[in-house]
Amino acid sequence: MSVTADTLLDDYWFVLARTGRARGPGTGGSEHLAPPAMRSTLLNAVRRKPQVMVKITSFAGSKERLAAHLDYISRKGQNEVFDPAGDAFSAIGGQMGLSARDAIQHYGRELATGPIDEVATGKKKMGRPRKRVSMNLMLSMPAGTETGAFELAVRDFLNDQFQAHDRLFTFHDDRDHYHAHVVIGLQGADGRWLNPRKNDLLAWREHFAASLERYGIAAEATPAYSRGKGKNGYRRDLEELGRRGTRERPNPSPSYASETEERAIRRRAEAWTRIADHYADAGDQEAADAIRDYVADHYDYRPEPSAHQDQAQAWMPEPPTKRRKPPRDQGRER
Repeated sequence: MSVTADTLLDDYWFVLARTGRARGPGTGGSEHLAPPAMRSTLLNAVRRKPQVMVKITSFAGSKERLAAHLDYISRKGQNEVFDPAGDAFSAIGGQMGLSARDAIQHYGRELATGPIDEVATGKKKMGRPRKRVSMNLMLSMPAGTETGAFELAVRDFLNDQFQAHDRLFTFHDDRDHYHAHVVIGLQGADGRWLNPRKNDLLAWREHFAASLERYGIAAEATPAYSRGKGKNGYRRDLEELGRRGTRERPNPSPSYASETEERAIRRRAEAWTRIADHYADAGDQEAADAIRDYVADHYDYRPEPSAHQDQAQAWMPEPPTKRRKPPRDQGRER
């Protein structure tokens, strides 16, 4: 059975989880996506461009917790930290007669307080007060990424996405991949509170990938399930906890269910396969083969028999055959 244009469009949005998607056919916007643009985006996703990482590492619930985090990312003022304008706190501290560490902590206290003072500014805080005062992000790319271009992309991304929020950032090279730590005040200049959800993270990854591309760094923001990867059920990985010197073992997230995750991953493999079938039907063997190779490399999945069964068998690997062990008492004398 051939894949219809509507099915292709639905599968496209499903596997790439692009933000700004129309709610359904006929709602405006997505149905007018140009086929060449769709093909280009899909092939960029499957041709193994480096994946960006935008991760919320923690939240600070008080000025004291924020101060401790600022000491951690600044190495107690020894690592250069930058304000929203990109100015270094070593220079800012010199102008204020403070050390870099004290200047960072001074800004941190202001960030935790929030920009809205109803008496002084006449602006009203929007929504209920939050227990959290800041969000801590980590941005990274794989090892080998050009560090100068990466830093410029980080600055552009933050200016674009968090213009209304107090923030500071720094760069670390203590791992095999260069990365940025960012602290963002949760209350914006308009009084609204930042309350990040899954779609926000998806949008941030897309925008960060776009910023990297503008500076010549190949980057893609394909969701984990659409790369055949699970979330492994933990809020923070064991390596990170060990590095911080804590013995606390992470607990599985309450929302984590392995069967649900396996089904979600399989659904994306099926969607990728339908997209490959569409391009095969259209005579675009280059796109079909690229997508099929991607599914074969990333998913433990075999399509159901269909009109494309012969083609599928040519590109899907056979599952390994498991040898059954003989019964334990086989061959023994009774």
